[in-house]
Amino acid sequence: MVFYDKQVWGNLLVLGVFIWIAYYDVKFHLIRNVDLLLLFVVQSFFYIENFLNALVAVLVYTALNFIAKGKIGSGDVKLSFLCAAPLSSVNEILNSISITWITGGAFALFSRTSAIPFAPFMIIGTYIVKIW
Repeated sequence: MVFYDKQVWGNLLVLGVFIWIAYYDVKFHLIRNVDLLLLFVVQSFFYIENFLNALVAVLVYTALNFIAKGKIGSGDVKLSFLCAAPLSSVNEILNSISITWITGGAFALFSRTSAIPFAPFMIIGTYIVKIW
């Protein structure tokens, strides 16, 4: 029965925390460590087998941050690990990163702000790949 399925409730809880992080990033341009820690604890019950693959995302975002001379926030680099955790392969992680940068870049082209909250695009990229 759906009401007792731990995986369904776990995914909804993870999605809820992701939505909170995206909202907070849009509103304050900040990804708080306490929110990332909460998400890490929740995900450790459901996606711990994917944590090794998720390190690929951290390496990619760290390299991009180095190339961009620190323009990517450290919260975004840390969030990249947690966005990659629900994905089951490196290919899915790379697809998610591509979708993230395409959607974030399209937003940046039409946005008049200098700082772009990147967390919503990272989360959207994750769920597009997860659902597709």
